Amino acid sequence: MSTSAVRGEQRYALPDEFGTADAPRKEPQLIESRSNTAMTRSVLVTHPGLQHSHQLALALHERNLLQAFWSGVPVAEDAEALAWWLPEHFRKRVRRVGIPAALRVHPIRFQVLQQASMRVKSGHPGDRLHRLFHGFDAWAAKRIVALRPKVVVAYENAAYHTFAAAKSVGARCILDAAAFHHKTRAEQLAPPYTPYTAEVNRRKDVEIAMADLILTCSPLAADSYAANGVERSRLKPLLLGADPKLVTPITSMRKDGPARFIFAGQLTLGKSIDLILSAFTRLHAEGFKYELNFVGGVGDHELLAAVQNTPGAHYHPSVPQSQLFEFMAGADCLLLPSRSDSFGMVVAEAMSCGTPALVSTQTGAKAVVEAFPESGWVVEPNGDALHDMLRELVSDPARLQRARAPALVASKEFTWERYRARAGSVLQEYLQ
Repeated sequence: MSTSAVRGEQRYALPDEFGTADAPRKEPQLIESRSNTAMTRSVLVTHPGLQHSHQLALALHERNLLQAFWSGVPVAEDAEALAWWLPEHFRKRVRRVGIPAALRVHPIRFQVLQQASMRVKSGHPGDRLHRLFHGFDAWAAKRIVALRPKVVVAYENAAYHTFAAAKSVGARCILDAAAFHHKTRAEQLAPPYTPYTAEVNRRKDVEIAMADLILTCSPLAADSYAANGVERSRLKPLLLGADPKLVTPITSMRKDGPARFIFAGQLTLGKSIDLILSAFTRLHAEGFKYELNFVGGVGDHELLAAVQNTPGAHYHPSVPQSQLFEFMAGADCLLLPSRSDSFGMVVAEAMSCGTPALVSTQTGAKAVVEAFPESGWVVEPNGDALHDMLRELVSDPARLQRARAPALVASKEFTWERYRARAGSVLQEYLQ
């Protein structure tokens, strides 16, 4: 299968709920009035980490459908006190979500094991994380028979035993897949093959086969599953969202000076950091002025060295979310020209700050730009295409400024509230 097989030419069309210029948007119905349906409080959501699982669980809770939420990373309600023994750095990471404690289980052992595994120097870190996820999968499976849910939502690479247990009690299985199909991802990135890779992929294939419904983070990600033989009838893309917490008005963030670009995320080849640096090195040689900021973790230390050696580029380690939003609001354009990215939540976050985005054809969040064409730009993930587009933008700063208002408009349709409305409607319709 060629990579082009999953790119597709069809642009993302807005669901009916978004409305059009001639027809107003349908407001979401967050609480389902038919609460006496047979599916009331019958859905289990289980995840070894967190990702966006708490938002899906909250969407179900808002419709009186959530039976339980089991996650390896704890969440808490706004007024809920945290355990006294939690380290301060961990307290700051706890998400505040309106799901009652009575519906949640957060086994602390998996957080302890994950922290311990990060200190192990031998072996492949990805393999250790996969084994930890598989351990959570087995833990959840043992408890499903007692809970007897009617529907189980589990996440990619942690649903193998969970779905088998769900089938044993007659429950339907929904797989929430955060990434592209593993075969497509291997084509795009050629990731290292480790001793555990074959087992990881075997389990993923079984999870896909057992799933009655597969949720993906974008239409592009759904295409990758369809290209690998999964029936379209079992695929449902649900674009993710963001909720900014800006304290400074967006209109006051932009300062005078050269065009400012930002990348937020891990420095990896998958995010096309090498292509970004190459493009800006060429722009510098051509005499263009710019400012380029990288904010986030380091997945590849060679890329960090390359950032530090690129004219006009600056690296900032991971920062609190509120500070990240300030960084993004002060930029003229977010860069995410990934080689492989099933969505790219940072795009929705940047647009919520009024910052347009430049994404690639292999970034799922291109659906946002396709739905709101003036909010950003889509390019092929190669050096020439990226350079040419950046050259146009640096040459015409007013074009970047004109995109700010459309980006802010686009962001209104990609908040977590809107995601929960979409997810709740999809799952409610499926359950009924």
